[in-house]
Amino acid sequence: MPEIKNVSGTAFIIAEFRAEENAAPDPLYRDEIVRLFLDRNSAQVAHQVAQSFPPVKDMVKLRTRYFDDVLSQQLALGYRQVVILGSGLDTRAVRMSAPGVRYFEIDQAATATLQLKAERLAANNIAAEVTYIPGDYVKDDLIALLENNHFNLQLPTYFLWEGNVTYLEQEDIIAVLDTIRNHVKHFKLSLDYLSNRVIAKTTGYVELDDYIEQLEQRGAPWITGFQDMAGFTKSLGLDIVETYSAAQLHDRYRPQLPLPSPIFQFYFVCTITRSGI
Repeated sequence: MPEIKNVSGTAFIIAEFRAEENAAPDPLYRDEIVRLFLDRNSAQVAHQVAQSFPPVKDMVKLRTRYFDDVLSQQLALGYRQVVILGSGLDTRAVRMSAPGVRYFEIDQAATATLQLKAERLAANNIAAEVTYIPGDYVKDDLIALLENNHFNLQLPTYFLWEGNVTYLEQEDIIAVLDTIRNHVKHFKLSLDYLSNRVIAKTTGYVELDDYIEQLEQRGAPWITGFQDMAGFTKSLGLDIVETYSAAQLHDRYRPQLPLPSPIFQFYFVCTITRSGI
């Protein structure tokens, strides 16, 4: 069984899943940049992980399309700052660049994914309006990390929190959302999350329970799920703009195909903002 070693190690696996969509006859999105960061080793590990639970690839692809769509909407509305928390090997700063838009990517320095990304883009003469910020957005001062890198608290900002929340303790999730709400005047934030029934292993689907146990053995356990995301965000002074299950995303983006797994009923994406905005 391949080891992910730490949560950030999932970045290469997720990137492999994302890259696979490029070969689809009618792809949900295009991401040719991601191939610059991948190699035979990442392909092998991703293949082994996908073999143990094939639906995980579609979960990644569907959320990628959704977050791309929401980001496009915010850029069209005039948002000129994009913050990607735990960015890993995200490529939106390149493939979704826009005049006057600045991206800020935060990821742990120890993983060196930001350094790898910068080096590979430079080696291929690919420019991007992006500021890479090595740091731990949970343990470090998130606002200080941003302000020290010329982030403007007054500008409308889109935050993308993709593939992170499930690996965090709930108190850390609350702390991050509180920080953003208290300091950023106008923002929207998109994230993905699981039902707490997945974490508690009460969905009734043995294959899903088995996959959770495999993640624990690989060193990247799913920790937190939610029963009522609307109530949770409301308690923090936030409103849900929209929310969809992966099953609904599948119906939207792949209506001609059958739903590949019951997990799609327990996996969600949502976009939130400050209450009253």
